[in-house]
This record gives sequence, C-alpha cells and structure tokens, in this order.
Amino acid sequence: MPAEIQKGLPGEFLLLFTVLIWILFVLIRLGNSQNMLNRWCFLSGMVFSIGVFKEYLYFTFFPWLISAYPSHFDQSKALAVYSVLTGIFYYFSMPAALVFGLYYCHFNEKHPRMFPWARLAAFLPAFAFGLFFPYPDTRYYQLNSRPYFLSITFYNWIYGILLTFMIVRTLYKERHEECYHQKKMVSILVLVPIWYWLTSALLVHSLGLTRYFKAWQGNFLIMVFLLVYFLRYAFRDGIMGTRFKHETFDWDKKGQLINQNARCTQHLLKNEISKIEWCAKNLTSSSGLEETGEYARIIVHSTEHLKSCLEKIQYYSQDIRLNLELCSVSDILKDCIAAYKRQFPNIQMDIQCSEELFLSCDREYVKEVLNNLILNAADAMDGNGTLTVKASVFPRREWLVISVSDTGIGIRPEALSKLFEPYSSTKTSDGHMGLGLYFCQKVMEKHGGKITADSLPDMGTTFSLHFPRKKALQNRNGNG
Repeated sequence: MPAEIQKGLPGEFLLLFTVLIWILFVLIRLGNSQNMLNRWCFLSGMVFSIGVFKEYLYFTFFPWLISAYPSHFDQSKALAVYSVLTGIFYYFSMPAALVFGLYYCHFNEKHPRMFPWARLAAFLPAFAFGLFFPYPDTRYYQLNSRPYFLSITFYNWIYGILLTFMIVRTLYKERHEECYHQKKMVSILVLVPIWYWLTSALLVHSLGLTRYFKAWQGNFLIMVFLLVYFLRYAFRDGIMGTRFKHETFDWDKKGQLINQNARCTQHLLKNEISKIEWCAKNLTSSSGLEETGEYARIIVHSTEHLKSCLEKIQYYSQDIRLNLELCSVSDILKDCIAAYKRQFPNIQMDIQCSEELFLSCDREYVKEVLNNLILNAADAMDGNGTLTVKASVFPRREWLVISVSDTGIGIRPEALSKLFEPYSSTKTSDGHMGLGLYFCQKVMEKHGGKITADSLPDMGTTFSLHFPRKKALQNRNGNG
C-alpha cells in the first residue's frame, strides 16, 4: 500500500466507526420514514459515512484483497475506488446536509415554487467539481494540488456556515414553540459531527498541520456520544419520531398472546355468564309467565352479545387483505356520517371534504375504521356535541389526511401512549375490548399510512388517518 499511510485507528475501529454512523442514521430514518427531515438527515449521514468507510477499505480491506486475489484486484483499482469515494464524500456530503437545512427551516413550505430550484442549486457545485476534477483522480489532486484542497475546504465551509445559520436562525424564531426542544436535539446530532470534520480534517489539511492529519478520527468518540444521546432521548421523550418504551413481559411471545386473549375472553364471559346464571336461578322459582319471559329475554340478549363480541375478536384479530379500488373520499365520509345521524340526533355532524379528492383504498376497511372513530367520538361526547370529519391534502400534497374531531372529554396524556395496543381501552362499559383502535392501526399500516391521535382533557380529541400520496392519492382520472 502507499507510503502516505499514517498511524491512526486500526482498521477494525474504522469499520466499527462506520457501523456506528449507519446505526444512528438508520434509527433516524426508521423514526419517521415519511418525514423529509428524517429522510435527508439519513441521506446526509450515509454520504458522510463514506468518509470513514473509504479509509477502512483502502488501508485495511483492499490490502487483504490484493494479497488474496492478486489476479483480480490490484493497487491501481484500489486507488481508483478510493478516489471515487473520496470525490463523492467531498462533493456531496454538505449539499445533502444543506437540503436537510432547507427542510429544517421550512423553506419548502414558505417558498414551495422556489424550493425545487433551491434543492437543485445546492448540488450544482458538486456536479461542477466532478466535471473539473474527475472522480478517479481525486486522490491525486488531494495529495498534489494545494489549490484544489483549499477550494474543497472553502466550498464545504461555506455550506457549513449556511447550514449553521439556517439552523440557529430557525431555533431562535421557534424558541417558544412546542417543537423547539426536539429541533434543538436534532441540531446537536447534525452540527457537532459536521463542524468537527470541517475543522479537524479540512482545515487541518489546508493549513498543512501534518501532525494532526488523523485528528478527524476523534469523530469516533463523538459518534459514540451521539448514539448514546439519541438512545437516551428515544427512551425518554422521543427524538425525530423515534420513541422506545421499556416494558417487562413474558418473553415467550406465544404464551404472552395466549395470556392476553385468555384475559380478554375471561372478562367477556364472566359478566355475561353471571347474568345467565342469575336468570337460571330465578327461573326455577318464578311464578308468572311475564317474569319468566323477562329472564328469558336477558338470557337471549347475553348470548347474542357473547356471539357478537366473539365475532368481533375474530374479525379484528384476523389478517387484513386489501381490495384496492379508486374511491371518492367525499362519498365514503357521507356514507359513514349518514349511518349515525339518526342514532345520535343531538350530535352536530360536519363534513369538510372536496368532491375532487379520490383515494385508492379498500372502501370497506376504511369505512370500518371511520365507524370505529365516529362511535368513539360519540361515546366521548355522551351523545351531545360536535363531530367534524375533514379530508385535506398537505404538506406539499405528500399526504391525504382524514381527521375525525370531537368536543368530548378528551384522553388523559398517560393513556395516549397505549391507545393502539391490543386489549387496551379507556372505556369501562360493556362491549369495549380495546381492539378497535388496534384494528384501525393495522388497516392504516396495510395502506402504507398511519393513524395518530391528539387530545386535550375536557377539550376533545382528533384522530387523523394519514394516507401517502404516492400510494393512495389520485385525481379523477387516476393519475398521481
């Protein structure tokens, strides 16, 4: 391998360094895969990881590959791969981070027409560098052309300053908003490793501080810190859409599910069997046909209720298979509301939906989800109040959202986190087994979307069904 090898972290640590970066940014991506901030944070993190990964390949993996397969891989190929990866890292890492910054400061929402051009402009200098300094020769320019390295340093520092300005300015403007704490944590995840790299790698090399050429590897400790930092907040308040919850449970999943079902069925059967038992005892001592008939009606009601509930358990627990068709959102909402207007005459029901909205979905499953939400809302309002069902497209037409809002008693904050768990219910009346919202979540996941809940005690609750535009939203002709 070349003489420019310097002492630094062993190859195994460089590989571990790369894996830590991948783990952190994959967790960020999984936190909310539909959020553009998460997507571009993940993308910029992956491009940054090339900077470490290429060092591992060139100084550790490629020497082994050359010695093991000399006829297939040689030093010139190793240098070419290293040069290409270096070029991608130098040219594209900061533009990707800058696009993240544009989303961070809501440039896409404030200037929707300009945003696509701004995003393209962020990458134009990167393409220009690739034309003037070809990727396979990047290593040559890096070692032999001081003007080249100075221009690379200046280029990346300008991007770093712009990114920092956007983030700091946004934090200052949103310092009184609810999302401020989240955005402050995100700024630490992004800015700390970027500025350490800009200083310890680019600035040090530009100034010719040979003694500190490997100082950039100190970012390894920073990545360990950031991963711990991310996990700490993921287990507390959540960060970038990721929230982990520690729960002690029977690790034998099959046994756990059997226990859950057994508890639900036991609770269901216990109440109805006690009624049947009570009626049976009274039938033996009843003296009149009217009294006997009343007990018989209670028995019939209980058995019908048992049958209905057991069918509901089976229906809500079964695998969901969608039958997709193009549906008018307005028609679906009108059908659902019409079914309950007579049942709840004291609830004002309002539909806000454009006739032009169409959705590719399973009509019956979506109606069942809406029926669940409407009944929950009616129950929360005790039959009196205002129910608003609204369909809209936002932001930048990436989601079609159907929301069901009520003016009921709301949901306690401690209960919100468990809303969509099976057999979890905030209701105490008969017939509520805690499967309705779990079922709604399963249906939305099958549609590639999600369901969320926002609630304030004594103020009301809003459930929102998010359908992704790419999979669901179409116009009357079926075009995206």
